[in-house]
Amino acid sequence: MKRHETDVVSLVFGLLFLGVSAMWPFVHYDVLGLSGLEVAMPVLLVSIGLAGLLASLSKLRRERDPEES
Repeated sequence: MKRHETDVVSLVFGLLFLGVSAMWPFVHYDVLGLSGLEVAMPVLLVSIGLAGLLASLSKLRRERDPEES
């Protein structure tokens, strides 16, 4: 099966929506309050940013070395 290119924008927004929807029940059922969101949201955003950065760097590396594939 031929691999397709990674769409970094879709990856980042998919992870963002997944993270927000995963935190929603915790906030709704008062497991995680506003003070917990002050920590959880920046951690989520930094993690998603790092995932996007790694995906874009790997895409750049594959574009530079087309003979490796």
